[in-house]
Amino acid sequence: MFTLAQIEAAHSNVESGKGFPEFAKAVQEMGVSTFETYVEDGSTTYYGKDGSQVTSAQQYAPLLIYGIVNSEKFLTDLRNHQQGNTDFFQFCKDCADGGIFKWIVDLEAKTCTYYDSAGTLIFEEKIPS
Repeated sequence: MFTLAQIEAAHSNVESGKGFPEFAKAVQEMGVSTFETYVEDGSTTYYGKDGSQVTSAQQYAPLLIYGIVNSEKFLTDLRNHQQGNTDFFQFCKDCADGGIFKWIVDLEAKTCTYYDSAGTLIFEEKIPS
């Protein structure tokens, strides 16, 4: 079983989206199977293979999620983040501006899937090994 402190320690090593694959691997080794991050406040719920779960506190004051998805803007911002050009908070602000409500990481399938506030799948990608 994993703890929020262990997850936060692993996350503290991530400066941008460039380090995300290493973070995903680290939390999977702890027993996390999926996690869901909410753009509005940066909180994340981590779900374990054994049925356990922990939720982080909100990371910042709530952001307004733009009601209309701008997929082109979002994909540009995502690529920028993955290249190491933005931190977590800036990426969340960019997601909010692009209409992204949350993302779900499935560590078994090695995917990260982004959704709007209606639950519509906007984009899914494979997590690099």
